[in-house]
Amino acid sequence: MTRKLLWVLSVCLLLVFNPTELSADSTRLAVLVYHHIQNKVTSDVSCTPEQFVEHMQALLNAGFRPLTLAQTRRFLAGTLSVDKPVLVTFDDGYASLYRFALPVARRLRIPMTVFMITSRAGRRIQFAEYLTERQIKEMAESGYFDFGSHTHDLHNDSLTIFDAFAGHPENPVLRLLQRDLRISSSRLEAILGERPIALAWPYGKFNPEFSAIARHSGFRLHFTSVHGYNEPGANPFSIKRIPVTSRDTAESVVRKAFP
Repeated sequence: MTRKLLWVLSVCLLLVFNPTELSADSTRLAVLVYHHIQNKVTSDVSCTPEQFVEHMQALLNAGFRPLTLAQTRRFLAGTLSVDKPVLVTFDDGYASLYRFALPVARRLRIPMTVFMITSRAGRRIQFAEYLTERQIKEMAESGYFDFGSHTHDLHNDSLTIFDAFAGHPENPVLRLLQRDLRISSSRLEAILGERPIALAWPYGKFNPEFSAIARHSGFRLHFTSVHGYNEPGANPFSIKRIPVTSRDTAESVVRKAFP
């Protein structure tokens, strides 16, 4: 058997026994989820400033194109064609983002998105400080940060509470959610000068009733905790995401971002 024939057979076997090579798709959108950036991590969903810089630089070096929320909306609608898209998101809105993420976004020119618990803006809760209105405004005016809602004051397992009222003619959780999203949207609009278009569900939990209220409240992109990737034409009201943990390296983040 010739050396060339052996090489061809080896390539065929690699494709047969390594299905990830067949399923890799550089046109799928990976939405990465970060939370806190800390010098000394205290949570599995935190990372250090050094880790964060390494993650962002590695994504750029690997050829990824970070998107804004507006570009994400176009991508999902099928009107934006881009190779290796990625969306960098943060949940909760910790003040550490102003200190650590903003300089990285400016230096590397990477757009990022923050989903803010608006009732916590400028407050210190359980040893955690949250972004002030001034910081939110400065980050948005930098041109590198979009802001969405992570609810106003319903950062809890609202779905379990909703289920506890099953059978009631009017579930009170729906009324609370409608009021909460209206307040959250209004507060962000007062800070940013425009209404937010995106919402990330706390703990990723929602149901069709929740989704309908969010759509009626003006949120056009709904982000979940469902693990996976998003293709053009995917449901904008059920966007999948990929969590980043304190154990992730630059290499593992790149692997996570490439489906």
